Amino acid sequence: MGEGLRVRSAIASDQRWREHMEDRALAEPLAAGTLLAVFDGHGGASVADHARAHARDAVEDGLAAGLRDAALWSAVFARLDASLDRCGSTATLALVLERSLSVGWVGDSRAVLVRTEGHDAVTADHRLERADERRRVQRAGADFDGPYVVDPRSGQGLMMTRSLGDRGLRHVGIVAEPECRTRPLAAGDVAVVLGTDGLWDVLDEAEVAAVARAVPEPGAVAGRLVTLVAARGGRDNVTVVVARLDHHAG
Repeated sequence: MGEGLRVRSAIASDQRWREHMEDRALAEPLAAGTLLAVFDGHGGASVADHARAHARDAVEDGLAAGLRDAALWSAVFARLDASLDRCGSTATLALVLERSLSVGWVGDSRAVLVRTEGHDAVTADHRLERADERRRVQRAGADFDGPYVVDPRSGQGLMMTRSLGDRGLRHVGIVAEPECRTRPLAAGDVAVVLGTDGLWDVLDEAEVAAVARAVPEPGAVAGRLVTLVAARGGRDNVTVVVARLDHHAG
């Protein structure tokens, strides 16, 4: 880590009422920083498993090659994109490096930066609610059925407009090309929270930020958020990764 910033992280998850647990996550120190990630599989957990297994090496190799920001995430996501036709996963990866936060993502698993006052929604869901994403998949030939992107040839549908895997939907614009965002970290930035949609479908970002701001221990934050999802009747798999940013002089 860069001088003056220590990262403490934790993960909590709950299968809830789903038949299988398809979420995966990691929070690991690297030689140069800290890597956080959540993956929400669909059609099985194989792509999410592959992504979690290879994420650390992909990021470390990219950093060693001098890649940063968009170039880094492009290389990482290409490496994590497993070749399975009817199985896929979201992927949101956050790298705390020196005194910056860099995030790459596909799908609707979100990352939020919590400040002493307020919060910053770092990611934007890859769903049809985004006009730019809707236009992009429509130009590729996709049909729509409510919130789903649909392949007119097979009838297969997906709520996300980008994902890892899902090779059978590439021709209608479901791609594994990540968006990315990098921003400096300041003393007022106190935590990073990543979560699968099982979190965000139940709690809004302001609520999540309030819990992260009020509770100093990342494990307690992650556990509290999962407990709140259960208390409010959340049915989907839910996984939360919390990183506490401890700033100190020198």
